[in-house]
Amino acid sequence: MATSSSKSSSPAAAAPTVLRAGPPKARAKGAPPPRTSRHKNRAAWFRARVTWPLREADLDHLRGEIRRVSRTLATPAKKLAWSLAGPSNIGGRCTSVVAHPTDPQRLWIGAAGGGVWRSTDGGLTWKPSWKSKTPLQIGALAMDPANPAVLYAGTGEANLSADSYAGDGVYRSINGGRSWKRWAGVAQGIPRRIGSIAVDPFDPAHVRVAGVGFGRVSADNDFGGLLVTRDGGASWVRETFVGTANHWCHQVLFDPATPGTVYATFTAPGARSGIWRSTDGGASWVLLKTGLPAPDRTGRTSLAIASSNPKILYAICADAGPGTSDGVLGVFRSANGGNTWASISGNHFTDEGQMSYGNCIAVHPTNPNHVICGGVDLHVTTDAGGTWRRASQWDAERGSASYAHADHHRLLMPAAMPGRVISANDGGMDLSEDGGRTWANRSNGLSVTMYYDVDVAQTDARVLGGGAQDNGTLVTTTGAVNDAFELLGGDGGFMVVDPADAGHIVASYQFGGMYRFRGGSARKVSPPFKPSESGGIWMVYIAFDPNDSNTFYTGNQCLYRTRNDGLSWDKLTPVLDGSPVSAIEVAGPGSKTIYVTTENGSFFRSLDGGATWSGNLAGGALPGVMITRIATQPGAPKTVYVTCANSGNRHVWMSTDAGSTWTDIDGGRLPDVPHHALFVRPDRPAELWVCNDAGVYVTADGGLTWLNATGNLPFVMVVDLVYHRATKTLYAATYGRSIWKVVLT
Repeated sequence: MATSSSKSSSPAAAAPTVLRAGPPKARAKGAPPPRTSRHKNRAAWFRARVTWPLREADLDHLRGEIRRVSRTLATPAKKLAWSLAGPSNIGGRCTSVVAHPTDPQRLWIGAAGGGVWRSTDGGLTWKPSWKSKTPLQIGALAMDPANPAVLYAGTGEANLSADSYAGDGVYRSINGGRSWKRWAGVAQGIPRRIGSIAVDPFDPAHVRVAGVGFGRVSADNDFGGLLVTRDGGASWVRETFVGTANHWCHQVLFDPATPGTVYATFTAPGARSGIWRSTDGGASWVLLKTGLPAPDRTGRTSLAIASSNPKILYAICADAGPGTSDGVLGVFRSANGGNTWASISGNHFTDEGQMSYGNCIAVHPTNPNHVICGGVDLHVTTDAGGTWRRASQWDAERGSASYAHADHHRLLMPAAMPGRVISANDGGMDLSEDGGRTWANRSNGLSVTMYYDVDVAQTDARVLGGGAQDNGTLVTTTGAVNDAFELLGGDGGFMVVDPADAGHIVASYQFGGMYRFRGGSARKVSPPFKPSESGGIWMVYIAFDPNDSNTFYTGNQCLYRTRNDGLSWDKLTPVLDGSPVSAIEVAGPGSKTIYVTTENGSFFRSLDGGATWSGNLAGGALPGVMITRIATQPGAPKTVYVTCANSGNRHVWMSTDAGSTWTDIDGGRLPDVPHHALFVRPDRPAELWVCNDAGVYVTADGGLTWLNATGNLPFVMVVDLVYHRATKTLYAATYGRSIWKVVLT
């Protein structure tokens, strides 16, 4: 995280900093507990930032804001040229993958927040295949069976969690992904989150798009369902055989051998969920029921057709029943084109969960009895479901033969290379050459890591890292883009580096778990949060005391402090306003000035080191939405800045009297999108930098004028900024395109 109160920096040390990794994330024992929401717990991080007054600002609004500020704001005299700081050796969440039909080494993969990438060597190396200023949220990829140079990319991630960001339609490439053009948009009814695209193998002008929607966004309907074009994208129709109200289509498939046969899977109100089939090219549809579970219990379902015998189909269904664990309702097989089905899952999938989030299945290209399906882990049968085995261990050691990252979103068994299995998952791409027995990660160069924050060691610029979605706390001690390692497991949370010691780091994971790293050792130092005071928290904020490296702060709905490097904790406040602490700033002589903000938009201060506290000073000035970051001006602890989340409000505010009164220094000149972080440049106290969903912006005069410093950064959420004093290097963490850097002159 950025801080304006770090101690003076010094050049990078000659000897590398030694950091010993803490524990990886542990697998919970037994079956997952019942779930009352399909949303991942980490969705709380997004809800607090973007859900009021809308669930999210749609991409048209975001693009409009970018165009507006591009017209009204100048850029720095020397345009900033950002470069990738890494990591390029650890992937991020990927949702889709396709392979060339005759050259299986040629692959294209879609990332949930990182665009489309291509590989010519089976995933050993990757290069971006997507315009950096095009929406990077990819939910589906498809290839024209008759012409592999024609590719389709559906934007917007369709995995069922509120941290899945929306897109703006379907893009098409006619040159193997070298260039893309938007082919169909939301104005034509295309869902904002696309989970599947299918091209008719007998008629390339007949294309179907499946997606999900969440009701309303802004003034527009955000509907899911099945969309069809029969004239190559000139016109589109939303199919209504399931119903006219909002419903979700998860997958659509054409039978590769029988013209006119199409399958699609839905979840819909009432008893309309499940697998539907058309045998007349989509003119009429029937809900397949024989041997399948009741439609009202059937959740998200994935299908696979055996290309060696297309009458054989497999389906894996999530359990949507009340009080269930979002587990596997069953795996089913049909040998007659879907007329009848038989359950083949037995009791193997009892411990599998999150099937509304990760849900996929594939069949071997020449052996119709060899099936692999995925949820959190992967599972294989080679006898049509007679027996199953767990094919991956997400909690095994990274790099081991049994390790494949958790949460599988798309499986592929290329026809041109029987035995190869490819998984697109939350860790990038994993690949097996032996039908799923052993695995190797193939994410080298796939720079699509989703970060929550970033920090850099002021005493050694080679030490850099932050918390990443489902990839733990990732750190490099060499500064290279390709050698990050997992310092701590889980969903990586805030990580802060002692300004005076690169080897002293505090890192965290979900729900307030915390480790301290120092002297080459790791120690668990999680604060003693009471469950009754932690409601709604996902990632905690952490701040070092600028005058004492043994003292640092964090919070749930209360503020906590340790003075002995995490060995014990003191609770400094009662519950503040009933929402989690969102930011902390410690400043002034003797660290007497402490500022704390919350997700509800409240602002509290102590001027006596935490002994006494003000009431909520946000008053009627601040917008009453989450305050995402606080920074004080060096040498002037009463001059304080904050950034605010959400849309429909102003986002950067300043106080010169420790929060008693506030001035809007956004003034409507900055994009009306969620702002995530800011810092005051310590060597130029009037220079303030902010980051948001539309890029990076800077003022050199305390907010009187602003410049657009986004430069060549990709079109992605910029979630954090940190400045390294000695090298004058600014680092920006993104949610989907890893970390970037630029040297400021």
